Amino acid sequence: MNLRTIAIGVGAALVTSSALAELSNGDFADFDQPADGTTSGYDSGQAGPPGWFLTTSFDGGTLSFSDDGAASGRGYFSFNDLVGPVPGGAGFGASKLEQCVPIDAEQTVSIGFSVFADAAEPNSDLRIRVNPNFYATREECLLDLIEDSGDRRLSGGRDNDDFDHRFSAGQARTWLTFSAQEPPSNPDGSLQYEVADLTEGTTYMNLSLRGRDRSGISPPPEVRFDNIVVTQGSSTENLVVNAGFEHAELFDGAPIAAAADWLVSRDGDATARAAVGPQDFALSSGNVFYFEDLTGNFGFSRLDQCITLDGEDISPSVFAYTAAPDAGLGVRLNVDFYASDDCSGDASGDLRVREDFDLDIPASTWTSLSAGEIRTPGEYADAVSVLFSLRVRDRSGPDNGPGATQRLVFFDDASAVSAIATPTFSPGPGSYVDSVTVTLNTATDGAVIYYTLDGSTPDDTSSNVPAGGTVEITSTSTLTARAFLDGNFSAARSGDYTITAPPAPPPPPPAELSTGCSVSGQPSPLDPTLWVLAGLAGMSILWRRRRARQR
Repeated sequence: MNLRTIAIGVGAALVTSSALAELSNGDFADFDQPADGTTSGYDSGQAGPPGWFLTTSFDGGTLSFSDDGAASGRGYFSFNDLVGPVPGGAGFGASKLEQCVPIDAEQTVSIGFSVFADAAEPNSDLRIRVNPNFYATREECLLDLIEDSGDRRLSGGRDNDDFDHRFSAGQARTWLTFSAQEPPSNPDGSLQYEVADLTEGTTYMNLSLRGRDRSGISPPPEVRFDNIVVTQGSSTENLVVNAGFEHAELFDGAPIAAAADWLVSRDGDATARAAVGPQDFALSSGNVFYFEDLTGNFGFSRLDQCITLDGEDISPSVFAYTAAPDAGLGVRLNVDFYASDDCSGDASGDLRVREDFDLDIPASTWTSLSAGEIRTPGEYADAVSVLFSLRVRDRSGPDNGPGATQRLVFFDDASAVSAIATPTFSPGPGSYVDSVTVTLNTATDGAVIYYTLDGSTPDDTSSNVPAGGTVEITSTSTLTARAFLDGNFSAARSGDYTITAPPAPPPPPPAELSTGCSVSGQPSPLDPTLWVLAGLAGMSILWRRRRARQR
């Protein structure tokens, strides 16, 4: 895997923070977990617990939170009715909890889970099943899941190779854990899929958890699922979203924590859901935030926080992760500045920082999204607070919408203040003759500085120098630079350097009159002065001879 406040939102009170101008709970470490005994019910054919899809023929399922009733953590899932009105009990297809999990067909796939039968004497007719099916694309996997179909799945290998477990009397009211590393007692079931078991072209697996009760036990026992695991190769990173059923559901106007830092906005839609909770691939605190039910508009999926300014450079950033990247999937970072201390009133349009990002990024990889603009204390001198807004939209389908299948975007390590010091330029932007050598520096030790000379925002493919390195500018350019360290970029600094041609050399001085002397100091025979002197001498001789005759 390769990063504090006032809340604002519908119906929420505004609470001023005295912290520095940085986001509170930017890594989502704190969230309000449901109280002991809390339950959430889900009907068939709808989203189940966050990250999951539920299909049942009868009475849906329940997400329960208990301080001592889960295999680990506090959450678990159970089907409400595994029997139904069918004589002798329904089949496995009547109760399914499913998730499409991205996988790499070049690595082994290992599955694990925990299960619990709340019965004094369970028997072998009380059963659970894990049913993996493999798909060439995410869309095909999700469409089969939504339509309760298997028409699009790949055939070959061990596709649709079930793992079944039959309960026994010795397994009453105890959590049983099964994994690829600890084979179950059932010799016909295996939770490990070798590369040779996977059909060529596989990119997704529909992991289907199922239950069936033909035990005749009265009342029908509750069967619980927890700790669902899918790993690949030698990695221990769990690819399942909300594997322990501990993610908290968040709806329009809900804060992430009672301290009222972040607030979810779904444009007044009370049914659209977001979630926060522990995830193996999280960056910092172990938790991530994500929206479900995206639309094609940024305004429908917002996470907002108001913070008090305290003299820092403001430049928003966040890390994003998606298993289904697409150029139509977008994230917006938006910061508005206010003269009030609670982000009320009119925002200053001149100070707004807004940048949109297309998530055509590497799949299942954390990517840093950093605004290319920065607002310094000198620029926002009259502002008191800022509203940081993280927004998402999905236009990957037709008509600028998400299409038939939704994509998830996970967030971690949001920041309003650049964690890496913005580079400095010496000498600063201006007009220079012929060329100028600019030293790029940053106050962050160990940072590398990426730069461009065409005004574009540098990334990790741009030219770079170590802190204190120099760039020679020989033609008029817009120098833009960002410092980079440990996967984080600083805000960008930009400046115009105008290069002018050196002045033309002065004309040569006018030639001086000759003195009539050669280099040797003697008169030159070709010097015209000699001819003048000779003429004067001749005239003098003629004049003397004429005077002599007259006498």
